[in-house]
Amino acid sequence: MSFLKRLREIPNGLRELPSRLQDIVDGLTLLCLGVLLATLAQSPQYWYFLNPRFSTLTLASGVLLGLVGLVPLLRPRPGRATITRLVRQAAVLGFLCLAAYAWEQAATAPFPGVFSAPDKPQALFPPPGAPAPAAAPLVTKHGAEYTRLTLAELYIMLDKGRTDYPRRFAMRVQLSEEPALKKLGLGVLTRTAVVCCLADSMQLGFLAQGLERFDTKRSDTNGWLEIYGRLEPMDPAGEQALKAVAQGEGMSLKVVNPKFRVVVEAAEPIGPPPFPYLFEFREQPPFAW
Repeated sequence: MSFLKRLREIPNGLRELPSRLQDIVDGLTLLCLGVLLATLAQSPQYWYFLNPRFSTLTLASGVLLGLVGLVPLLRPRPGRATITRLVRQAAVLGFLCLAAYAWEQAATAPFPGVFSAPDKPQALFPPPGAPAPAAAPLVTKHGAEYTRLTLAELYIMLDKGRTDYPRRFAMRVQLSEEPALKKLGLGVLTRTAVVCCLADSMQLGFLAQGLERFDTKRSDTNGWLEIYGRLEPMDPAGEQALKAVAQGEGMSLKVVNPKFRVVVEAAEPIGPPPFPYLFEFREQPPFAW
């Protein structure tokens, strides 16, 4: 009898399926969104979208969304379909499609210009959260001692009006040789700093003099140098030269320090660093470098 009773209940269940369908779609949408976030958090392309320090939060959010999505998926409740709910579902599904497409583009077609990735990004970009190679905080060059730090850390200290910045420093930078500046014996040292995501990135820079004394050309470095130098106040000629600096490429705004320039005391070409962008900023030694 119980078997026959269940057979008779099947048509009722089928009639209720359309009313439960929106709950099922809600569950599938949340589950797919959770899987996308959790997988992206573990992907080498995560830094294209967010600062790697947020990867753990993104992973936790993805897991939570997936668990929430299982509730309406496994226990759908009958309910009346509404336009608002349909629009909401369509918006989330559209976002999922766009996110998947952007992820695919990040993996196969890196950002142009200043955001160009090296030829082998899988080898150069470690997974989010991977420890950076250890480096001594101080280095000696030609008998002088230099503190290693990033260009962004130096820029931030100066921007805050601090006077305890290192008097001599070593930085990994990318050289921008603009024709108008090259005639004056100047170059622009830059690094792209990212706080949250590439959309809020800034290409910070310093005018540099003294580079002509060193061999900075090497075809496989894409303009990357390790420079050893010191700061000096900007003079009127330097202030005039700032007007010739381009404003940046792609999504990045270039901001060159208007008060100080770098006097390069030594420079040597290097390969691109593991991350071409700066995600970490420290205000006390040892600096991120």
